[in-house]
Amino acid sequence: MISKMEYLKKRYKEMSPAQLELIIVQLDKELEHNPDSVKDELCIAVDALEEKKKKFHENRRRRPCLPSNFEHQLDVGEEF
Repeated sequence: MISKMEYLKKRYKEMSPAQLELIIVQLDKELEHNPDSVKDELCIAVDALEEKKKKFHENRRRRPCLPSNFEHQLDVGEEF
């Protein structure tokens, strides 16, 4: 049987960044009232969000870029 923390890690990896941000805000509010009960869960959510952002930036860096004047070159080339 998997532990609660392992389950949360798996679940948070599947969520979108927007969902994780909402969960982090909610856990941050709960942290004021119950610091011991949600501290680990908050760390897992923050780690999952950071990993998502890191993967997004890596994928964005690998994406091929078109030159800024690419469309202009196409328009000029089609005229002739």
